[in-house]
Amino acid sequence: MKYLFLFLIYLSGLIVSSLGLALIIQSGLGVGPGDSVAVGLSMHFPVTVGTVMIIAFVILLLVNAWLEKKRPQFESLIPIIIRGRTVDIFLYGILENVNYEVWWAQWGIFTLGLIATAVGVAVYLRTPFPRIPLDHFMMIMNEKTNKSKSSVRIFTESAMALVGYLLGAPVGFGTLIVALLLGPFIQWSFQLARPVASLWSEPHQRTKATR
Repeated sequence: MKYLFLFLIYLSGLIVSSLGLALIIQSGLGVGPGDSVAVGLSMHFPVTVGTVMIIAFVILLLVNAWLEKKRPQFESLIPIIIRGRTVDIFLYGILENVNYEVWWAQWGIFTLGLIATAVGVAVYLRTPFPRIPLDHFMMIMNEKTNKSKSSVRIFTESAMALVGYLLGAPVGFGTLIVALLLGPFIQWSFQLARPVASLWSEPHQRTKATR
């Protein structure tokens, strides 16, 4: 029963983060750095943003396995598929015909999307279930470089924003904000989500889980 409850928290975190990503894209202020690659590729090929995400995450899954010198975490296909499909549901379904033309609405939706993404990622990372390869990559680099999650996120997403820009994605001022603030927001939310880790970790593991 405990793990069923944790899985629901995990699923909620993934869905909330997908909603946040979709809101940022729909705000019109510039797509998120990681999403810019998916959006850019979807502009050149007849595939959805979520489908590109799934393909990219599978490739990154293999990269993570190489970095850790371990077998590929094929169980991560669960969050990969959930993220890709839910992003498409929001982008091409629920939010498809919603337009934010006035500046205050654009910034309001953008801010809400940024917060939702950070909170969703932090909450699902606190559970014992598989991670999306990009977030797992962040955790790997956090351990290998001894840099904070926010620093790793800023560097990684800045590089992806450059690739997205070269692909012709709508990289704008909002993209820079996401690159600079999403990492610190996740770090802050990760600390607030410590009670989630306490639901499943043993007492001697909690110190490590709350870092």
